[in-house]
Amino acid sequence: MFWRLLPLTLLLFAPLVSAGQTPPATQPLDDPLESLSARATRTEEDEDRLDALAHFSAGRMLQQRQQFKRALREYERALRFDSAAGPALRELVPLAFAAGRNDEGLRYLVKYAEQSTIEPELLEQAADYVAESGDWKGAIRLDEHALAEAKGKPSPQQVLLNLQLGRLYALTEQYREAAVAFGHVMEALDDPDKFELDAKQRKNLLGDGGTNYELAGTVFLEANRIDDAKAAFEKFNSIMPDPAMLALNTARCELAAGKAQAALDDLQKCLEAKEPVQSVAPYELIAKILKELKRSEQLLPRLEQLHQSQPDNVMLAYVLGQQYFEAAQLDKAQALLEEVQTKKPTIQLFRRLAELYRRTGQTEKLLKLLGTMLEKGGSLGPLGSEAKALAEDEKLVASLVETAQRQFVAAADSDHDPLHAAALIAVQAKRWDDAETLFNLAIKARPKSASELLLTLGLGLFLDEKYERAAAAFQRGIDGKSGSDESVASLYFYMAGALEMQGKTEEALAAAKTATERDPKNPNMASRPAWILYHAKRYDEAVKAYQALIEKFDDDFTTDSARDIVREARSALSNLCVMRRDIPPAVEWLQQILDEYPDDPGANNDLGYLWADENQHLDRAHRMIQLAVNAEPDNFAYRDSLGWVLHRLGRDGEALVQLQKAVEPDKPEGEVLDHLGDVYAKLGQSGEAQAAWKRSAEAYKKAGEDDKMKAVEKKMTKAE
Repeated sequence: MFWRLLPLTLLLFAPLVSAGQTPPATQPLDDPLESLSARATRTEEDEDRLDALAHFSAGRMLQQRQQFKRALREYERALRFDSAAGPALRELVPLAFAAGRNDEGLRYLVKYAEQSTIEPELLEQAADYVAESGDWKGAIRLDEHALAEAKGKPSPQQVLLNLQLGRLYALTEQYREAAVAFGHVMEALDDPDKFELDAKQRKNLLGDGGTNYELAGTVFLEANRIDDAKAAFEKFNSIMPDPAMLALNTARCELAAGKAQAALDDLQKCLEAKEPVQSVAPYELIAKILKELKRSEQLLPRLEQLHQSQPDNVMLAYVLGQQYFEAAQLDKAQALLEEVQTKKPTIQLFRRLAELYRRTGQTEKLLKLLGTMLEKGGSLGPLGSEAKALAEDEKLVASLVETAQRQFVAAADSDHDPLHAAALIAVQAKRWDDAETLFNLAIKARPKSASELLLTLGLGLFLDEKYERAAAAFQRGIDGKSGSDESVASLYFYMAGALEMQGKTEEALAAAKTATERDPKNPNMASRPAWILYHAKRYDEAVKAYQALIEKFDDDFTTDSARDIVREARSALSNLCVMRRDIPPAVEWLQQILDEYPDDPGANNDLGYLWADENQHLDRAHRMIQLAVNAEPDNFAYRDSLGWVLHRLGRDGEALVQLQKAVEPDKPEGEVLDHLGDVYAKLGQSGEAQAAWKRSAEAYKKAGEDDKMKAVEKKMTKAE
């Protein structure tokens, strides 16, 4: 879709400010600077605005020299110092798109839409692109601005924007807002001439078979607009007549209106229809209605009676089977659910049968089911929490292992998938000898899968910190030479990690080098040597490796993995600089992350904390850390940063609240407790300060950070 967005973007922005042009004099950064002579010192806001102007001017100069990458960075810095720097946005958005940095351009386009007038057509297309990437909230912001720009007399564009917003609001469960948007859509469908809708536009607005009426009805129902919901459902039925579906929707409305008996009467028409609704919705609804009527004991008999009259109704059989299971009538549940599985298998059904077989100890059926899951889906992930329950049942796991081995010996042509499935359960149960035995049998059953199987085994061992055995599994996969270059590269990649965790750094570096040679364009492979050097505390070499990584992939905007690796490399370089107390380059690496990802929580937190620790840019640091906390309110490190910057700002009462939240109950960090002690001391609570510092010293000692422990102990002695 983006191929249509880009030309419009360039057409929109290029005439506004092209290379070498000066923006109109009315724009904020070109206004004459307010005289500061009357003030003794500049405020932080004054400094930020001056810095923004300097970055904007540098960007303009670099753009004139056609140094577009550097110009883009300067414009992004101008925005970070002054969020109202409209001219910088005008320049950087088209510059980013022209450079193929589409995601980066869109991030700033969302910001730009909040401050400046943009053609609604562009905003719509940008919103579609953002929505497809999964950023529904960003898409909503763009569409809202597009709707605001499309003000004036009623138009097709307004209606379509309301439809898009209604869908997005519904996806984000903002049902009141969705209902308002769909209200406008319904108005347009009732009076198409008022909105100048032609026949084609009206057809598109209705959706396939009038489905937008059905969606509108559901949204109205969620927003408790019962009459509007009924009207929408009736209009949907007028286009796609279905008495059973209409009765179901009417029953939903009656229940929402608090009329449970009327809902049951309407639903009965749906349940007895000659052509049942192909969904579990009617049966879930009757359960809700009967519960509301305090007649839940009638549910199972009603479902049984319906099933007798509709034996081929798969959805009904599925729900009845679930009800039998909940009622502990497991034989009846098994018979029905197995029947449904042969007709309409689903993830939920596999999960339920797995639980049933586990609870009844039917190992052979469970093994066959797990093998089928693996064959059809490629993993046991869909089991969800049931996989953990299986792995924790020691007796069952032992039986699965024994059954899989017995079946392998007994069968002339053994099935690979049950063996593989049993091996995966053994991995989750951390029964490594059994797991290795089963993986070996699975390899015998399907030799061509040896590389994949040994990679899975090795990763399980690695995650359980069995590094030597993990490396041996990876080496077997390499020696087998059964995989593609990419799969063998993965084996070398993970073996490098296993070797480094054993302290075998040179061997790890050799394995990492081979991984890169096997898959030279893969950023993940290329990142391994730098990580190894960092972990081995060979920091000077790690700096060079990370810098080389950035140089290689900094201009690669073709894959998310390349961008992630570059971001991680910059973060690592910042950490390395902090360890040396070389703060200016540490700040610069974080600034570069924020150039591309202005709302990145980690980089905002880290840079804000650095500035707070250095007592610099405290207002800006506070805003950045607050952004991180808003994004991840349960992150203890971010809470610590927020408490620390509030302390630096002299807001110690607020700082205390945040630092108390930052102390992890199970594993308190020495630094957080040290900060907490400082704030207690500032508030005059000396006893609490000493207690916090004592805990801090203990935490530092446990972590082997003796210098920090001694610094805290010195602080305690001085404060006595």
